[in-house]
Amino acid sequence: MAEDYGGPRREFFRILMSEVQSSLGIFEGKPGNVLFSYNQDALQQNKFYTAGKLTAWSILHNGPGIKCLNHHLFEMMCGRSQTIDLSTFELETLHDTDIQHRLEKILQCKTTAEMLEVKMELGDWIAECGIPNIYSASLADFPAIYQQIITHYMYHRVSSMIQQFIAGMNACGNMWQVVQRNWETFAPLFTHTSKKLSRNDVRGLFDIKWSLQGSNKRDQEEDTIFLWEWWLMSIENNELDVTLEDLLIFVTGADSVPPLGFPHNCEIQFYDQEPGSQRFPFSSTCALILHLPRGITEEAIFKDLMQMSIKGSVGFGKV
Repeated sequence: MAEDYGGPRREFFRILMSEVQSSLGIFEGKPGNVLFSYNQDALQQNKFYTAGKLTAWSILHNGPGIKCLNHHLFEMMCGRSQTIDLSTFELETLHDTDIQHRLEKILQCKTTAEMLEVKMELGDWIAECGIPNIYSASLADFPAIYQQIITHYMYHRVSSMIQQFIAGMNACGNMWQVVQRNWETFAPLFTHTSKKLSRNDVRGLFDIKWSLQGSNKRDQEEDTIFLWEWWLMSIENNELDVTLEDLLIFVTGADSVPPLGFPHNCEIQFYDQEPGSQRFPFSSTCALILHLPRGITEEAIFKDLMQMSIKGSVGFGKV
């Protein structure tokens, strides 16, 4: 039996969180920067509740979380509306291009004539966004009105959806209350704030199981590790069709380091190529072990072996 099913569990939650983002119809926007959809059918079917419960389930099992919410929205959900500055909000985050154009017109309003034109053309729409004082507003009020409209579409309009998501999270031991109290710590699990892996990050994750110093096997292992270091550098420089996140998935089943880390460091172990055959590098995601062949001395061969192993692997749930 696998070591506590760690690898399959990590890969299961990674795939589960991806499906929560893409398959329930509860989010809209660009990947990694989404808002909740105004979807009453999904609300009646409790899909937001399901998403919240699955997200809490992932976090409680040291999984990745959804990592896709717009960071302004996440802070609003955590009760920090009064401290949020939306003056630099990216309008492309809003799914409706008509709303984007209207907000651009409000943002670009700089003169009294432009203000009167906006009130005449968009006054009723702005009032329906919960800003009835638009008709008596001055030019100095328009920056605040701009942010209030964004808040309306991002948060207040979909508050029923948000509360159902939060209820789903709280169904797992009042998880959202914990998130709300520690919002800065939990932000990387809900928003796309995690930095990309670097070569040094990956190197720090691995311990190398060397043969005895001075042995022939040790010399061959050092040849392989020299190319391993070259290969990591090539990935970091975007010279290869593989990412460091792809490598992490191949070795651990996770596309990022879990919130509480792995149970122990990953390992690199070595094997000998049998005469007349070519065995590709392989991994044990449960034991967190990457197996590399000894004695590889050519960059092209090492690159092809790793490319075929990572890109050609079946992966969890694809059999």
